[in-house]
Amino acid sequence: MSETLIKPTETRREWLLQCSDNDRHIAVCSIGVSRGQVEIYGPEGELIELSGSEIADFRIALDSAIALAEADLQAKEPAHVEHS
Repeated sequence: MSETLIKPTETRREWLLQCSDNDRHIAVCSIGVSRGQVEIYGPEGELIELSGSEIADFRIALDSAIALAEADLQAKEPAHVEHS
């Protein structure tokens, strides 16, 4: 097998993701890294900035939420959380 000739020029620092807005319409969200911070932009342009231990706490919370979502999908009657 030959060596790959097409390579990225630099390390990726932003990821565009499909998400949903408040009306459940398809939208685009962005996760970026800048100056040691993680920046998450929602579909309406709202910004969440995380730094230091906030990044670690967010990762733990997201991993836990993903595990619960997986369990919900495997269950016959998924649990539902009401948001206030």
